[in-house]
Amino acid sequence: MKAQLRIYATLVLCLLTAAPALANAQTSATSSRIAFQEALVVLTNHDRLAQGDRQLTESPLLSAAAQAKADDMATKGYFAHHSPLGVSPWYWFTSVGYFYTHAGENLAMNFYDPASVESVWMASPAHRANILRNMYTQMGVGIAQGTYHGEPVTFIVELFATPAYPVAVGETATGTKTDSA
Repeated sequence: MKAQLRIYATLVLCLLTAAPALANAQTSATSSRIAFQEALVVLTNHDRLAQGDRQLTESPLLSAAAQAKADDMATKGYFAHHSPLGVSPWYWFTSVGYFYTHAGENLAMNFYDPASVESVWMASPAHRANILRNMYTQMGVGIAQGTYHGEPVTFIVELFATPAYPVAVGETATGTKTDSA
């Protein structure tokens, strides 16, 4: 009985000692994700301004939708605009209550530097078109860690849209689905 109590006390002590380190690691990971997201917004707007387009504003709803899509890919281990269950990219917009007239999605995997992913997207005609499409006024970014084909990866989702106003409560979302790259 004394041995069991000692083991239990040691286990509790270990958990109490490890808790701050775990909390700091989680805070650090969240801070890194947010810094990556913010940098990607800045880089996207830099490229838009260089082409004579107006800047996009970051939408908390679009960021929530992008994060939900990134989390879904990470959880289910797929890398595609449509999920294995057939969920379209446009679902993620309306799932957070974002109604749009135009929308687009860029996806990337395994980039650890915002400048690298932005550079690759700008070199791809379809991704570049989404970034520079003048009809968009807002954007959001999501990043998640997961696995793809058994390997650990980072999923990056960038959503673009033009909000539809006004939309009455209870109306269905209608919009033009523009591009996914």
